[in-house]
Amino acid sequence: MCGIAGIFKFNNEPIDLDTLTKFTDSMYHRGPDGAGYELFESDTIGLGQRRLAILDLSDSGKQPMSYANQRYWITYNGEVFNFQEVKKELLSLNYQFKSNTDTEVILAAYIQWGIECLSKFNGMWAFAIWDSIEKELFLSRDRFGIKPLYYVYIPDKFFAFASETRAFKYLDGFHRRFNDELLQLNLNDSYALEGIGYTPFNNVLQLLPGHYLRIKRSAGISQKRWWDIKNHLTSDIPKTFEEQAEKFYEIFKDACRIRLISDVPIATALSGGLDSTSVYSTVYDIISNESLKRINKDSQRAFCAVFPGLPQDEKEYALKAANFVGGNINFVDTDYSNLAKQIETDTERSDLIISSPITALSSIYAGMKKHGVSVSMDGHGVDEMLYGYRNMIYSLYSNSLFHGSVSQVNMYSAILSNMYHDDKKNDVKKKFETELLQKNKREKSIQFALKKLFTRPEHNDNFIPVNLPQLSDSPYDFSNEPLDKRILYYDFFQHTLPALLRNFDRAGMLNSVEIRMPFMDWRLVSYVFSLPTNSKLGSGFTKLILRQAMKGKINEDLRCRTYKVGVGSPIEYWFNGSLKTWAMDSLSDIDLKKKIMNGYKNGNFSNSEIYEIWKNINVELIK
Repeated sequence: MCGIAGIFKFNNEPIDLDTLTKFTDSMYHRGPDGAGYELFESDTIGLGQRRLAILDLSDSGKQPMSYANQRYWITYNGEVFNFQEVKKELLSLNYQFKSNTDTEVILAAYIQWGIECLSKFNGMWAFAIWDSIEKELFLSRDRFGIKPLYYVYIPDKFFAFASETRAFKYLDGFHRRFNDELLQLNLNDSYALEGIGYTPFNNVLQLLPGHYLRIKRSAGISQKRWWDIKNHLTSDIPKTFEEQAEKFYEIFKDACRIRLISDVPIATALSGGLDSTSVYSTVYDIISNESLKRINKDSQRAFCAVFPGLPQDEKEYALKAANFVGGNINFVDTDYSNLAKQIETDTERSDLIISSPITALSSIYAGMKKHGVSVSMDGHGVDEMLYGYRNMIYSLYSNSLFHGSVSQVNMYSAILSNMYHDDKKNDVKKKFETELLQKNKREKSIQFALKKLFTRPEHNDNFIPVNLPQLSDSPYDFSNEPLDKRILYYDFFQHTLPALLRNFDRAGMLNSVEIRMPFMDWRLVSYVFSLPTNSKLGSGFTKLILRQAMKGKINEDLRCRTYKVGVGSPIEYWFNGSLKTWAMDSLSDIDLKKKIMNGYKNGNFSNSEIYEIWKNINVELIK
């Protein structure tokens, strides 16, 4: 796990080593355990890396790494969790290895199979390989974009890449600045750009998930898709729901198992929700009951962020999760003594347009690092695969009011009611009852019947601005999928999840902590997207198959828990509390400041004002 960077000059102008070093070292936090910088081809190609040592802590794991008499060189960020399996196959083909890293396996696999090697890897990665004979730079990113890779391409001048957009502030010869149109799109929706490969900055793009690039002099660049979810769906699904859940758990447990391979301790980021509790309990079970090689036994700890007295606090639920298996848990509280400075530092270094400060997320991994932990096992990806968000169910519910049956309306309204806090459930149920009565009245009219016949179910997934070129040679298009499937495809591949993966990558790596995600194992993702909707929703629950799979394996209250809190900075509390003066002092938009001060009557900001203030501060901090 690392920060990687590279520069490819097209005009034969040599790269100064100091330029490459400064560019790479801007990501020191991603790799405090070492660094490497190499120049090739009369100093017109440069590769750099900041190392976070996870596998093979010796100098044998240093990068950039070479193979085949130094013909191939790699700089690599990520983990290929099945590298031992791939290595065994390569050994049978007479390949030899000097290290115990997955990095060397990637190089040998690329030599043996070319692009096809990518399909053999189960993991998360972003890497670049320089072929000194073919004079070609090859870049690849994992199937779902868990690990980031950004680039700048200036035709006839240079191509440069890095793990973070912030690095381009330190690239000589390039002035990183906002693109006003993209910035506005990002401010309107903090999830809008990540899934389509754009950033709020001019000429700073992303290598899309499941894509690769080949770069040579005197040739343009084009992103090529190497992995497509539609090619990995299966009809070989167990017939009964119970059998489906058993297979789900079998894949999930193996996904946890291979992600435990590490030469350093691993911990779990535990919220007390269903997803993280499932990861924690499964990891605990594996380490307690299985004898596996190359697993650090000090990998059963959990860390939970706490917010005493606030709705975000989940200490009670995290304790239930830990007590069920008899595990240890560390509670991490935000340091309020220097909160404003921490927000400024985290925001500037993360370089994100984000709906609230990343500090609450970052604090979890900061707590881990203080306890000597460099790897976290997290539960990301489930919500986007298994209808974990209220807005998803609302889309289905709203459609059922118009197109569906009474039984569908009742099913979705029951699920939605359960997703609210207890003090709001009765009001929500009354609202649904009223809407059902209105539906029954409407359906008696001829006009409604005709409208229903010719109207397509809607979902808010037309988010790609028409004037932005597609970066992929084969962009995802889920527009012809039925609504229930389209919702999941949209959130998982194009909107919500890509941005959340970015956010958690930054939150972890700001503190030099790698995040592993068992639910993002491609085998499990392909399986879940092949399942029928009634295996994911029903009986008043979302995430139905996960709940069934974890029966008896986690605390029953947590298995059946439906109210979702989520980890996020309590910005409404902070900005009307200890950060009130800082927020106003930091506000650079004079017109906005006057507007807020004129309406500032009761001593507190409204929620809408708070988010307007934060957007302005956010932009100023990452300029």
